[in-house]
Amino acid sequence: MISAESTELFVGPRTALLQVVRVTSPTLAGPVHAHVSGPGLHSARHGGSAAAGPFGYEVAVDVSEHSPGAVVPAQAVVRSALGEESCSFSLVVGTPGWTVHLVGHVAGDAPFDVLRAHLDLALTDPAYRFAVTSVELLQPYWDTFPQHRSLLLRLISEGRVEVVGSESNVVGVAPLLASLPAGVALAASSLGEAEREVYSSFLALRSAAHSPHVLLPVGPPRSLPSPWMTAIHHDWSARYTWPRIICSLPRDYYVRGSVPVPPAPLDDSPAAVLASHAARLTGAAYPAAALARAAVAHPREAFDLQSDVIDRSLAALTSTVDSSVVVWNASSVPCTDVVSVHLPLARNVHVAYDGEALPTLVDGNTVTFLARDVPAVGWRTYSLVDDDVDHGWKRGYGNEIASTHYVLTYDPIASLVAVDGPALEAPRLTGPVTVWHSEVGERMVGSSTFTLWHEVDHLGPSQLVGVLGSRSPSCGSLPAVASRLSAAGPPLGPTEPAVTPVFARYWLHEPAPLGGLAANVRLEVLSPTRLRVVAVSDGPAFDGVVRLVLPEGWSASWESLPVSLPAGGYVAAEVRVQGPRTPGCYPVRAVLEGLPFEVYDVVLLTVPEWDFEDPVEVLWVASAPAVVSVSAGSSAVLRVVLASALGGDLPVQARVLSPRESWELVGPFCVGGVLPAHGRLALDFTVSAPSWVSAGSWSAVVRVAAGELVRTTSAIRLEITSG
Repeated sequence: MISAESTELFVGPRTALLQVVRVTSPTLAGPVHAHVSGPGLHSARHGGSAAAGPFGYEVAVDVSEHSPGAVVPAQAVVRSALGEESCSFSLVVGTPGWTVHLVGHVAGDAPFDVLRAHLDLALTDPAYRFAVTSVELLQPYWDTFPQHRSLLLRLISEGRVEVVGSESNVVGVAPLLASLPAGVALAASSLGEAEREVYSSFLALRSAAHSPHVLLPVGPPRSLPSPWMTAIHHDWSARYTWPRIICSLPRDYYVRGSVPVPPAPLDDSPAAVLASHAARLTGAAYPAAALARAAVAHPREAFDLQSDVIDRSLAALTSTVDSSVVVWNASSVPCTDVVSVHLPLARNVHVAYDGEALPTLVDGNTVTFLARDVPAVGWRTYSLVDDDVDHGWKRGYGNEIASTHYVLTYDPIASLVAVDGPALEAPRLTGPVTVWHSEVGERMVGSSTFTLWHEVDHLGPSQLVGVLGSRSPSCGSLPAVASRLSAAGPPLGPTEPAVTPVFARYWLHEPAPLGGLAANVRLEVLSPTRLRVVAVSDGPAFDGVVRLVLPEGWSASWESLPVSLPAGGYVAAEVRVQGPRTPGCYPVRAVLEGLPFEVYDVVLLTVPEWDFEDPVEVLWVASAPAVVSVSAGSSAVLRVVLASALGGDLPVQARVLSPRESWELVGPFCVGGVLPAHGRLALDFTVSAPSWVSAGSWSAVVRVAAGELVRTTSAIRLEITSG
């Protein structure tokens, strides 16, 4: 039994288009002849065999008497070796003129060989085009293979490669798009299957299109280029007139289709919002480098950077006194939430606004209060008023606490927690429990502490930030404050990496260093006695020196090489090295001088033993604590000791990785040092518990990177005990 349906496919010359009707049947065999008839419909009456295409047997029908979208009753008649069959169907007149832009792309953390495969395909087939969706990929590739720079620039100028994503000084081209939308995997087993998948995506996407153009990124972002892209490009154009399916760049889709380019997403984080106004009103430099780094950094580093920017911005916007509190709201809507500030000394106070006392909680030297209706991107200044009223936690009874939004009940028999109110995941809490009441909220204490704040409809961190100080007038919105000329203030964020020197192949461990690199250096091993040093410029012309750092007992044909690089240029030089007879593993470093901080690359050279066996470990964690315990109001050192069997000194960086709840308690995030040859190095972090912190326990590890070598400690338990 046959079936027929209309498609959006068209064949023939553009001046005499024919719409394709798809005919299918499980019983058709041998040569198939078909035609379609109906009011105002014309097709060749058994004039030749029906073509078998990706969608079945295809019959070309003249629908020129009807407008696109019209529904026409039709009949399909098919003759084959099994006889004649017919069926009725409704033919929907299609719309010609559509173009599907297939965009190959490669993402930021894909291996170099993946980018190379995209380049090779572009060189092999001139039809192939692709987008590099992050400068985080292009920059390392640009530095590692400077000999490919001219090829990349040529393909970009020819419109066959496009950089998408963050602003880049690598190729000097401002990206048109901030990011690509999701596309199709195109994991097909045949060309026909791949074409059907693209056609289905076209049908799904065209209804939301603003013009007869559809953008379809192809393939996973970290994979080799799809082998079907160019095959579809060539095969489809040989079969169909419309829709066109072609290999394109994002720019082709937006320019040819006159499609509005979506605006780049704005950084609307509290750090960016507050820093922009602090820069505008105080003359301080906006922390572009710090916020750009925070956007791609490890979440802990991003938290530290953004917290630093917020602290500096609010310090610039708030006068320093401790008799009042300025509550800041960085969101775009007015906000009511609790705010906590920590006084230098414990005081019995309540918080007031415009003479009205507000619900206040005093817990040691921490004052928590309910700040209502703080203006969008604005502030309110509250007074701290000394009194003799007890504003602390008061012991309650029972096993239930409540706020204006939630009720939390503990069942001692079932050891389960029930929550009434808006959707909320019940806390993990085991008894026995105690309950506590205050003017601001209620608290249940068991195996952990859980607090419900009155008039607050969420359980996450407060959306408001309180700072000891004052600002006039007592209430306002920063956008309404007029700009004024002012002397340049201190920077609103760090401008250079906190730990140096910077490993040249930074992308093995982290994003580009804060502030980026104007130049870089690479060290290659050509043979046991020959190395190649490559210095590259990633910005303007650069003058500097490459210095070799050799282990004791090694010599080189040169140890210092002045370099003068044009903008975007590079220089390569070979160096011969001679090692000692003593067996071992030796690090050789190339250090680039002339930047605000040193950048280095390192290779490991081995002098083998005569009776060579498996080599010993060259780097290991000699000691790390199993537990670091501190009481509220005190601190302790978390010390990790590294040991080396290397025959030379090696820079190392260590990062402490722990849950979000502990980020304010252990730091800094990253520390560095130089591990001496056959020696040890102690790397210290500090676990610090302010007097107001609650007791808790978290698991952490320290991850150490020394060039390409990476080592991680066993789990370390961080404990905060009550005072």
